[in-house]
Amino acid sequence: MHRIGRILLGVIIAMLTLTCARITVNVYFPAAELEDAAAKIEQEIRTDTPNGGAPDASSPGPSSDSTPKAPAGGKPQGSVLWPLWRHVRLHIGPAIAEAQGINVNIQTPTIRGLIASRKQRYASLRPLLDQCILGETASGLVELTSQPGVSLKDKARAKQLRDQENRDRQSLYKEIAAANNLPAGRIGDVAAIFANVNQRDARSGWCVQEANGKWKKK
Repeated sequence: MHRIGRILLGVIIAMLTLTCARITVNVYFPAAELEDAAAKIEQEIRTDTPNGGAPDASSPGPSSDSTPKAPAGGKPQGSVLWPLWRHVRLHIGPAIAEAQGINVNIQTPTIRGLIASRKQRYASLRPLLDQCILGETASGLVELTSQPGVSLKDKARAKQLRDQENRDRQSLYKEIAAANNLPAGRIGDVAAIFANVNQRDARSGWCVQEANGKWKKK
């Protein structure tokens, strides 16, 4: 019986050794941390005080130790599975803890430059958002809302600002993904998180785009 247990233990340990790196890299997507980072960035952009005046929106890490612990009283005496439990604790536990404590990097020079560019534009962009000429889309961009009664001059100005803002936003999402070692295929997920934050925190009277493509005022 003990011999079978040892053979089984060796197989499982070998499998864990081969897959633990993949678990760390591929499974965890820091959605909550990205949402905190997006809220911090957008608050900084929309605030007029020096350095954006935005408080640190980073959520604290888990208060409890996420590393698996042995049962009270120490290791299970006489159990052939104890070496397996120890292997899981030593190799998988730290990977999970590291993932849960991840800090999203938004401090690269390129990211800071894009934030500064958007912040400088916001004073011109906000009146168009206030009048619902431009609105926050479901894809993390701004777009014309087909608001009636808009002059050709105002519409041309809105289009110009829309194009400039959307270029910066798309570049920002791409740079955040790159700075945090996210695959290119997750840039759309980063944009979706920013879309949720921008629509959630939109001011009263701003237009936001619903999932069906229609616009509504907050």
